[in-house]
Amino acid sequence: MATEASAPRSAITSRMDVQQPAYDGATGTAGGPDFGAAVVRLAAAKELDVAALAAAAELDPVLLEQVAAGEARLAVPAMARLARALRLRPIAFLQQTGLLGLDVYAFGLDPLYFLPDGQIRYDARIYMREINPRHAVPEGDMTKRNPVLQALTDDTVLDPLGKLEVELAYLLRAAVQGTGGRL
Repeated sequence: MATEASAPRSAITSRMDVQQPAYDGATGTAGGPDFGAAVVRLAAAKELDVAALAAAAELDPVLLEQVAAGEARLAVPAMARLARALRLRPIAFLQQTGLLGLDVYAFGLDPLYFLPDGQIRYDARIYMREINPRHAVPEGDMTKRNPVLQALTDDTVLDPLGKLEVELAYLLRAAVQGTGGRL
């Protein structure tokens, strides 16, 4: 009887080379080394270190250091505080932190995923084609076409941070619906 070589049981049952997504739709959190590095880069662009960014965002500096190191994850409310401290609109924050990076779009997420299907999305595509491709598409011109985001802008109940948080949550939820739950 021949014996077969086998890997140790722990090697068979443990997940190998599993990389957490930058944004996990099941937990509603963002993190990882790339996200942390992007946060550090964005802070440096505003001439802030991580501690100063934490203070500006009213977040725990130890937590933000762990996020910057890729060892902790942030929920949407904390991301909204970061976006506000960095003075970034939600789409810009998501793109510049890599949550909506080129790889997400390359794997099939429609760049106009946040617009409803039909005439609104069709008109937005025409508009994008007419713009000089060397210029960025103005975010306001695109997001104001979404009736939910427009209603949020017009809302008088939420404060600006609350609106930022809801818009981030909406955009992330719409994105994970198009990608199977992870970005």
